[in-house]
Formats: sequence, C-alpha cells, structure tokens
Amino acid sequence: MGMRTGEKGRSFEGIWGGRNYEALASAFGMGPRFYERALGGLVLAPGMKALDLGCGPGGLSFALGARSPVDTQIHGVDLSVDQLDLASRRAGRVSCSLRFHRCSMDELPFPDGEFDLVMTSMALHETPPEVRRRTVGEVARVLRDGGRFLLVDWSRPHLGLWGAVWFPLVCWGERNRDNWNNVYPELCRSRDLILEEDCYLNSITRRQLFRKAPRPAA
Repeated sequence: MGMRTGEKGRSFEGIWGGRNYEALASAFGMGPRFYERALGGLVLAPGMKALDLGCGPGGLSFALGARSPVDTQIHGVDLSVDQLDLASRRAGRVSCSLRFHRCSMDELPFPDGEFDLVMTSMALHETPPEVRRRTVGEVARVLRDGGRFLLVDWSRPHLGLWGAVWFPLVCWGERNRDNWNNVYPELCRSRDLILEEDCYLNSITRRQLFRKAPRPAA
C-alpha cells in the first residue's frame, strides 16, 4: 500500500504515511520548526476552536496545540487512515482537546460558523482544482465572522535551494496552475475571505492569512 490518488486527491498511506511521511517531510524542510513559522503569531484564546485541513499526522495541529489553553479544541481532517491513526495516538501530548476525523476537506461534517481558525499546510495542492474551490467554500461556511483562514502551500518558486529543487516538478501541468498563479486570494475574496498577510516561508512555500469579513446586519 502506498500513495493513493482518487477523485478527492492524493492520500499518503502505508510506506508513504505515518512516521515515513514525517521523515520525508522533514527532509524537505517541513519539520517542527516549519510548523511554528507557519503559525506565526496565531494563538487560540480560551474556548476557541480550530480546524486543520489535510492534517496528515498532525504537525500543524500539534504546533498550535502546544501554544493553546486547555479549554480550546483543535480538529484535524484527512483522507488517510494511516496518517490519522498516528495523529490520534499522539493526541495526549497536548493539554487541549485534539480530535481527528476521516473526511475530505471539501465535505466537512461541521456546522456553520463552528471555528475561529481554519488552517491548512501543504495539502491543497494534493487535490484537484474543483476540490480546492469547494474547499474554499467550506472554509467560509465553517468559519465564524471575523475568523481566520491560514493557507500554507507552495507557490511560484523564488531563488533559493528549495526553489531549485522543486521548480522542475511544479512549473508545468494543469494540476499545478492554481498554485503557480496563486489564485487563492481571488478564490477567497469571492467568499468574503480577505487577505491580511502574505509572505514566503522559504523559496517555494507561501503563507497567506485571510479573515472572514462580517456579514452586513439585516
């Protein structure tokens, strides 16, 4: 069993999942320090809830959990059972509530306005373009007014080591066009998610933070 590609995107299982996925991700610069930098100054206040889309074994969820009060909740969703199993076994490492669910990020089993923060790291590019668009709609649905959406994914490479490594892999193909052209601010704006921060974490990884604009009073 290995990496699987279905109508919802790629999932990492078997030799590609769990601890092996973590080792490979770290080799490509996505270890604990990467997730800390991805979060930036984001923290959860007491009672807040966060959602991690395409959470894998939970790197971003655990980074947030380590800086969150005990009465906060973090939920992670992913397609891979192997990734979720490893994340769930580690949930006790943080003091807040950390729960993991198997589902696609474009079909979330949560009510409207449930979360104060939705986040995703290096996951959207693993999905087909139509799934990405539905995912942005789901993000807007489950975010409360004023809530934030953290989107970390690859973008058009800048000069640098990882840009040189990844350039041959990402410079072509319909699947890569959204990230290459950074269509996410436009997709998010159409759902009242307004870009507030935009920077590169390294020569290929882009960090964008959006806020859900409050709806006008009736």
